Amino acid sequence: MRNAHQHGLFVTRALVAPGLALALAAGLISFTAAPASADISAQIRDEQARLDTLNNQAEAAAERYNAGRIALVRARSAAAIADSRVVREQAALDALKTQVGAFAAQVYRSGGTDKIVLLVTTSSPQTYLDRSSALDRISARQSSLMANLATARHRREQASVEAKSVADAAAQTLKSLDKDKAAVLHAANQAQGVLRDLRVKQAQLVRAAKDAAARRVAQARADALAAQARASAAAAAAFAQAPTTAPSTPVATAPTSTPVATTKHYAGSAAQIAVQVAMNQLGKPYVWGAAGPNSFDCSGLTMFAYAQAGISLSHYTGAQFNEGQHVPQSDLRPGDLVFFGTSLGHMGMYIGNGNFIHAPHSGDVVKISPLSGYYQSEYAGAVRVAG
Repeated sequence: MRNAHQHGLFVTRALVAPGLALALAAGLISFTAAPASADISAQIRDEQARLDTLNNQAEAAAERYNAGRIALVRARSAAAIADSRVVREQAALDALKTQVGAFAAQVYRSGGTDKIVLLVTTSSPQTYLDRSSALDRISARQSSLMANLATARHRREQASVEAKSVADAAAQTLKSLDKDKAAVLHAANQAQGVLRDLRVKQAQLVRAAKDAAARRVAQARADALAAQARASAAAAAAFAQAPTTAPSTPVATAPTSTPVATTKHYAGSAAQIAVQVAMNQLGKPYVWGAAGPNSFDCSGLTMFAYAQAGISLSHYTGAQFNEGQHVPQSDLRPGDLVFFGTSLGHMGMYIGNGNFIHAPHSGDVVKISPLSGYYQSEYAGAVRVAG
């Protein structure tokens, strides 16, 4: 029976193999080998690099957005001033028109006319001279009123032109804001796709893990990616719903209702207080355009921290780079602001021992990072805003 079974198995294989070969040749059946762990890891590294690029793009657009909000506040303030000037100049013009009208009526009632008619109708030279002198005064007054009227009209027109120019600038700023906001949300949407791909590949690593320890590491990474995806989605939603007119001037809300000056927790120099405040924000989520107290972007965190120490900073990396004294990296002190990237797209606060605190990017939280590796390669400079 054993020989018969072996013979039958041989016959079956002999019959099936040609058909299988034909099917494979025809492309009707295909087998894809499971990718090796090393190959999956390489794909993960590529996807992670793409995610980093998208996060950098989003953060750069968000900082442009922060700059735009500051510009919009200024533009709208200038527009309000320009509109007020138009109202004032129009009121002055209306008042002069009223004076001219009253003057014309007065001249008409007094029988004012030209000197030739006066000469013909006046019985004595003295009466003529009296009337002529009065008419000269009337003409001088008329000339003065008309000159003032022309000046008022010119000033009103100038004010109107200026008001339109300022209003157009504000509209253009708002258009740029919308563009940068769309760029942030577009990068965030693409990042969600990358995060989904990363989670799929991490799941493959979990399945391909040879031992329990490797499986746990891969699963932890998959869970972290899922959390990052949720946080990124929440950040995008918060950013999309935030009003464009949210405060972009250096204004921040204290963490508690107790004034900073009487809060025991925040003591020391302005720089020391700023470091303490920033450290108290550890673990709070990154949200584009946010400046506390529950979420932050990179420049929002430093603005918030120094606001509690009584120092106002702008909510924009490019502005903060010029709001203090530039210091060399070898002279860094806790509280100094550190900047990264050629476009100053990211920043944080130095806290000592080669570390800095920052709000890194969407999907992440306020945390401490070493000023080395990637951040050292991207280092752009430092600013001291307080001693």
